[in-house]
This record gives sequence, C-alpha cells and structure tokens, in this order.
Amino acid sequence: MENITPIYRFEDTPEYKALEQRFIEKNAIVGDDDPYFVSHDSPLRDTSVMDGEVVLNFGSYNYVGMSGRKEVSEAAKAAIDQYGTSASGSRLLAGEKTLYRTLEKELAEWKHAEDCLVLVSGFATNQTFVGNFCGEGDLILYDVLAHNSIWQGCQLSKATARPFPHNDYKTLERLLQSRRDKFAKVLIVIEGAYSMDGDVAPVPEFVALKKKYGCFLMVDEAHSTCVLGETGGGVDEFFGLQPGDIDIKMGTLSKGLGACGGYLAGPHAIIEYLRYMLPGFVFSVGISPAMAAAALASERLLRSDPSIVARLHRNIDLFVSEAKKRGFDTCLAEKTAIIPIMVGEDTDAYRLSIAMRKNGVFVPPATWPAVPRGKARLRFNVISEHTPEQIITCLDTLEKVARQEGLNIQKA
Repeated sequence: MENITPIYRFEDTPEYKALEQRFIEKNAIVGDDDPYFVSHDSPLRDTSVMDGEVVLNFGSYNYVGMSGRKEVSEAAKAAIDQYGTSASGSRLLAGEKTLYRTLEKELAEWKHAEDCLVLVSGFATNQTFVGNFCGEGDLILYDVLAHNSIWQGCQLSKATARPFPHNDYKTLERLLQSRRDKFAKVLIVIEGAYSMDGDVAPVPEFVALKKKYGCFLMVDEAHSTCVLGETGGGVDEFFGLQPGDIDIKMGTLSKGLGACGGYLAGPHAIIEYLRYMLPGFVFSVGISPAMAAAALASERLLRSDPSIVARLHRNIDLFVSEAKKRGFDTCLAEKTAIIPIMVGEDTDAYRLSIAMRKNGVFVPPATWPAVPRGKARLRFNVISEHTPEQIITCLDTLEKVARQEGLNIQKA
C-alpha cells in the first residue's frame, strides 16, 4: 500500500501551491495592479467610482440599471422599516413574510409559470436544485459550458451526469436515443444566454427534444432574464414559447433585478414539492426583506416600462456593430448584454484590463479556468444606462491602449 504523507498545514496542499503559482505568473505581469477584487465606491451603473475617480463601467451585471435607481432603493428602505434587515429564520418555520409570497407570485406571472420559489443565492439555487431533483436511476444531461453551479449540483446528485457539446442539440438527441429508456427521470440543463461567449441558446430545439423523449428541461436564465424579450422576460418571451415548454426556469435577483438571491419558476407541483423538500431552501434562512422589495420593484418597473429594455437592446446592437467595424472578435455575441472581445493569452488580457482602467474605462478580464487557455478575453457588459457616446469612447479607448501595449487584437 502506498505511503501517504500527512498534511498538517493548508499551505502544503497541492491546490494551494497551484494557486500560489498562478499568483506568481500573474504578478510577474501586473505587479501591484491586480485586475481582481477592484473596489467600486458607488452603484455600478454606466459609471462607477474607483479610487475617488469616476470611470466608465463596462463590467457590471446591472443590465437595466436597477441597482442605484431611486425607486428600487426606496422600496428596499421601506422594507427595512417594516420587516427589519433579516428574515431571521428559515421561511418554513419562522422567517416567512407576505412580501416574499408577493414577489414569488409576480415573478411567476412574469415568467409565465404557475408558481415560483425564491432562495438566498443564485449559485446555491442551481446547486441545490440540480443536486436534489434527480437521484439514483436518473440522468442529468447538461451543456458543457453550463455554469459551475450546475456542475457542482451534478457532483452533489447521485444521478448519472453527462455533458454534451455546447448548444449541440443533435448530439444531445443521439444521447437520448441511446440512453433515455435506461433511466427514470432525465433532466436536460442549458442556459438561456452564456456568460463567456455571449450567445443565446437555441431553446426551441431543446424544448422539442424534451417533449419528444419525455424529459424535464431546466433553463438557467441568470444572463437572459432582464435582457431578452420586450420586457426582459427571458427566453420564453424572446422565442414566443408556451408556458409549459420549460419545466424549470431558474433566474437570479442579483443581476438585472438589482438585488441578491435566486428563484425557480415552474409548475405548481414541482415548486410546492421544493418548498417543503429542497435542502437549500428548507435549511436556509430566507432572503433579506430589502432584497425582496428591491427585486419586486425592479420587476414591476420592467413590466410597466418596456422602454428600459428597448434602450438596452439599442446599446447592445450599437456595441456589437461598432466592435465589428473596428475588427474586434466578439465571439458569439449578438443579442445579449455580455459582449466579449477576444484577446488570446491571459497575460495580454490582464495588461489590457489594467490599461483600460488607467484610461478611464473599467472592463474585467476573463481568463483560464473560466475560459480555455489561449482564449482569454475582455468581457464587456452593456447596460441600459450607457449612452452611445460612452460606447464609442469605450471602443476607441480599447483601440488606443491595444496599440500602446503592442497587442494586435483586431482581425485582419
């Protein structure tokens, strides 16, 4: 039997040593100018305050400008006055609020679903649902580019879990043809919009497969809700789907809705079961009243004023067209608020992000392991509050700093 060397200090673990090596490599390029954990001392809207200076902000998920909006802030403050700052308990036992049920009812209506359940974290929502909806004798098939929270849920589940190539519904069908009859429940998991390439999934094709083979379909709408559709209702509004086409519509309150938390919308039978049996809900405190009120105010604003999302759509179209005009590679982005511009090496993405910040534009780098090696990119997030002039300035600045850094990131 192989001898095992005991580890008494975490610093001696292989995983910590690997992280230290990454720090060494990054610091050799950026020095003290770390592109991560950069402080912003204001809401993240079209601009933000960094080190006392106002910069153009193209790095937030505040897609429709709800965080920092007067009506949303006032709703959160009023909820604190009425309910306090915390749910102060599991909703099942002591932490329920009328406000929470109102939010769930209106989210369900917005998402064309029978019912809805709100949880305290978007990541935990995915992890606990995927990890507990299926068990032994079941199968989970998920897009290979699905969020880490989906993969973590698969690890938690006792079900068989297999990835399929990105957006490849033809390969998925072949998997279903050969495996569907070997499992009781089959859960297909995709995202509405993918956060690294900025593309929209061909959701109707997955709906057709789910119906043909008798599966459950979950769509993670963290980056498609508040962005796609006339009122930001997401993929069902964008594609004109029927209410029952998607079994579980997952979304976050933390991005476009300007709050924090996650939700699951779907048939009443599923949601009612989850309300009493889902570990990540039952054994967790409820969302804070302020966040629930903020999300509710945001959702009502979007449904009552389509001009907010229309403004976002115009900005997305302008950014993509101007980026392509300059020869930048925007990966698969077309209709989502996430518009990556391909750079290549991690070190070059670090350099460009820092140079952009020093020139008054904040945009974070996306590097390995979030994307494959050699596919690092700057990840621009467009919001409804950006002006056309700010978008032009942002892209002009990228052209300038790339030349200054001696980097050719424009296609021939």
